[in-house]
Amino acid sequence: MRALLAFALLASAIDVHAQEFHLPFQGRWFVMQGGDTLNVNQHMSVAAQWYGIDFLKVAGPSQRELSRSTGSTVEDFYSWGEPVLSPVEGDVQAIVDRFPDNPLGVKDADNPAGNHVVIKAASDRYIFIAHLQKGSVKVKPGQHVTAGQELGKCGNSGNSDAPHVHMHLQDTLTLNQGHGQNIVFQGINVEMNGKSFKNVNWPLIRGLFVWKK
Repeated sequence: MRALLAFALLASAIDVHAQEFHLPFQGRWFVMQGGDTLNVNQHMSVAAQWYGIDFLKVAGPSQRELSRSTGSTVEDFYSWGEPVLSPVEGDVQAIVDRFPDNPLGVKDADNPAGNHVVIKAASDRYIFIAHLQKGSVKVKPGQHVTAGQELGKCGNSGNSDAPHVHMHLQDTLTLNQGHGQNIVFQGINVEMNGKSFKNVNWPLIRGLFVWKK
């Protein structure tokens, strides 16, 4: 009986936090930062951004190249201007859309998230999508969004020196307060060490290539 009660409590906890998380883009992208240790994920140095992920789009003949040429400008990067999609269904809590995009190699540490969108997925789950292009945000606070709905365009605003999508999940609404939570992405394709895994539900770590099924 005790075992059944324990199982019921566990099932209830899982149900309360049940949520499907999807990749916030189309196409093939590289996980530049991700995982649960500092040697693979610089975000682990900030409790609220634990397990945060940085994605850069890849393309070209090898499907592993980050830029079209030498990568001397932000426009050279395949990530630049790509639609950024909501990874989850929820309600938009906040947006910022006023910061300029940085030249390549320059960061705005005073406004770390840059242009960004915050989505409430549950009472203690807030998704932050950061470094969007100035003027590209398509949603408003209070708006309900569905998974896959466009939020804006990938840019280089905030504490970013090259165009990429930053995503993290924390348990409070205020940026960099509270604790980050690990994300298990649903139904994704993953390439790791030359091997591909199709339609899997995985958390992510630096060094993976990922795309939607």
